[in-house]
Amino acid sequence: MNDVGAYKDSDFGFCEADMPILKMRDRIKLISDSMPKGTPRAAIKEVANMAHKDDLNTTCWVSPMFQVLKRMLNDDEHSLGETWVPTYLSIKRRDQEPIGDWRAKQRIKNALLGEEWEAIEIYPKESRLVDASNQYHLFGWQGVFPIFVFNSRRVLSADQAEKLNAKTGLTAKQR
Repeated sequence: MNDVGAYKDSDFGFCEADMPILKMRDRIKLISDSMPKGTPRAAIKEVANMAHKDDLNTTCWVSPMFQVLKRMLNDDEHSLGETWVPTYLSIKRRDQEPIGDWRAKQRIKNALLGEEWEAIEIYPKESRLVDASNQYHLFGWQGVFPIFVFNSRRVLSADQAEKLNAKTGLTAKQR
């Protein structure tokens, strides 16, 4: 496959890496500091135990450019039933810069889930927004996501896109 924008093919060659696991006392302190004052210690420990369980079920994948955490969501993290259990990819560049090209996320999805998996990226309502870093969250399924806008494949070259834009009066740029 060809390079993507500023990325090289080697940026998408992933190897599994050791998953960083926090010590429980450090996890409890981190969670305690992020919760409202007066949160019962039992509630903090419950959240810490759930986070620890998630870490144990997560694999870490690295390439020269990216770090991706991958795990299947627990039943209490989605309401899609047994058929639609999403696999979660938490993606970031190792230099913590933004990922500017959607094709990079597509290549990561293909490398870690498979070319015939579909994935979505969610832009949550403001009350659920989490913005701690230039981190991207994809949720993938092996199958077709039940929105049927993209029923056939159509990928244009830069020249084809420019010709189409000239005919339709659009001004989109294809790289």
